[in-house]
Amino acid sequence: MDGQGQRIGDVVDTIPVGRFHWLVMATVGGVWAAMAMSILAVSFALPTFIEIWNLSGFTAGVLGSASLLGMLVGNTVGGWYADRAGRKRTLVASVVTFSVFTALTALAVGLYSAIGLRFVTGIGLGGGLVAGASYLAEQLPSQVRGRFVTYLEACFSVGSIAVVALAWGVFSVLTGPDGTVGGVAAWRVFFAAGILPLGLAVVAARSLPRSPYFLARQGRTDAATEALETMAVLNRVEPPSTSGPWRAADPDDTGYRRLFDPELVGTTVLLASLWVVVNLAFYGIFTWLPDTVANAGYADDLYRFLFVVTVFQLTGQLSAAYLIEVLGRKWTLGGFTILGGAGTLLFAAAIPGAGIDLGAARTEAFLFGLFVMGFAVLGAWAVLYAYTSEVFPTEVRSTGLGVTGSIGKVAAAAGPVFFGTLAQFGYLVALAPVAVSLFVAGVALLVWGVETKGRTLL
Repeated sequence: MDGQGQRIGDVVDTIPVGRFHWLVMATVGGVWAAMAMSILAVSFALPTFIEIWNLSGFTAGVLGSASLLGMLVGNTVGGWYADRAGRKRTLVASVVTFSVFTALTALAVGLYSAIGLRFVTGIGLGGGLVAGASYLAEQLPSQVRGRFVTYLEACFSVGSIAVVALAWGVFSVLTGPDGTVGGVAAWRVFFAAGILPLGLAVVAARSLPRSPYFLARQGRTDAATEALETMAVLNRVEPPSTSGPWRAADPDDTGYRRLFDPELVGTTVLLASLWVVVNLAFYGIFTWLPDTVANAGYADDLYRFLFVVTVFQLTGQLSAAYLIEVLGRKWTLGGFTILGGAGTLLFAAAIPGAGIDLGAARTEAFLFGLFVMGFAVLGAWAVLYAYTSEVFPTEVRSTGLGVTGSIGKVAAAAGPVFFGTLAQFGYLVALAPVAVSLFVAGVALLVWGVETKGRTLL
């Protein structure tokens, strides 16, 4: 760290929340909602792909995981690039990439082309996730930062609700008896709508300033001061009285090796473990959720059922956004993770064919377990973004978020294949390891994690 000058974080903390912060929240939140739609789109097209391409459970799982494998690359490379070229530049490039390639998936001619297009889509999604979370965290005062970053994940659930509505509109309302919309295969129309978020890239490029933390670390004092002044002017408050030099992390302290220095290696391992179990739970379960719900006997009301599930997910994220500033990051994240394990176990035990006799209470247990699982896992995911973006210092914030997120994406990519393969032996066999992993990770965080509530970014 450079020992001269005033800390950027101290100045950011003096600028009250106002129009600027809500502009950033709306733009990055819109990107988050669009990414949710892109990620989950394959879940609704998967039954069609299985039918028209005669896919096995394993190959369908590979297709469902293709974008997640791309996200692994996007998380790692995008985090590295964002720490060197800037959060805003990485965010804009990522939005362009995932929007274009989501739409191009409509042109897939078979399994392999679909896998390739979804993989490149995932690269854009992964870069957008790490750059967006870092960018938002660095624009906010410490007293509200955790809540706003958690709101970001609530936008993911808004996107989930939107993709359910879009799938219902395309597949149930507009699709004719021949499976087409105006002569075009319904699933092609569905993916073609993925081009719409391209407008968010234009908004981000034209309206958002660059991160003052990143600019200060690059030694660009005037540009960092201008970014701080933009915050103040848009919020209609007095600009900062000082104009640098700003104290920020040394540019030479960047790189993957920094994450494994003695003071950070424990944090890196703990955060990577949390990302693994949350990704495994979410993608392993929710990629197959339409199929699971149908097999459980709810096929006739599938879209209404999935809509209710996503509302519960949103409720979990909004609850986490409140609790994160009351209980703190560690206790909220740990509690939601443990609760997610309990909900997952109950959900698995109540699925028909699990081998556990719940009698007349099976339906209620199935619904309650599913809703608790969605509430808790998505709530934990929301807090995890805020916690990860705070616990790593500025010089490796995006890299740390990218690396730990990439390790999590290994589990995300394995999740649909893991679930699709083991489900043939019973849903309880497939989901019990996920439930135990969530419980163990939550306890580990409560024992070894540090609290970051109210901490000024370093």
